[in-house]
Amino acid sequence: MVRQMGGYWQGQWIFPGGKLELGETLEHCARREFIEETGCDLTIKKEIGAYVSYDPNTDFEKQVVLVYFLGNSVSGKPKVGEGVTDVAWFGMENIEEMAKKGQVPGLILKVASDSIHKN
Repeated sequence: MVRQMGGYWQGQWIFPGGKLELGETLEHCARREFIEETGCDLTIKKEIGAYVSYDPNTDFEKQVVLVYFLGNSVSGKPKVGEGVTDVAWFGMENIEEMAKKGQVPGLILKVASDSIHKN
C-alpha cells in the first residue's frame, strides 16, 4: 500500500493506482502505476472488480470508476515513488485496524476484503 501525497485521499493508505493514459489497457495502467509508486514490478493475476467512488462534497472529481487488480510482486524492494509519501506491505488485519482509525478509506477496505473472498 502507499500513503497518498495529495488528492482526495491525501494522507491515507491506499493501493497504488492512477489515471488511465490514452490508448493504455487497464492492466498496463495498473502495472505502470504500481511501478511508479512503489519501484516494484508485478504480474497481474486477475481483476478484483470495478468500484464507483462518489462524493458530492469535494473539489476533486465527483465520481470515478476505480478498477482493481490482484497481482504478484515479481521484482524490486518497495520504495517511495511518485505521488506518495510512504510505501509498505500490510496484512488484512492491519488494513482493518487502520480503517477503524481512518487511515484507510472504506472503499479500500472493501477492495481488500473482496480480493480475499473472490480469490
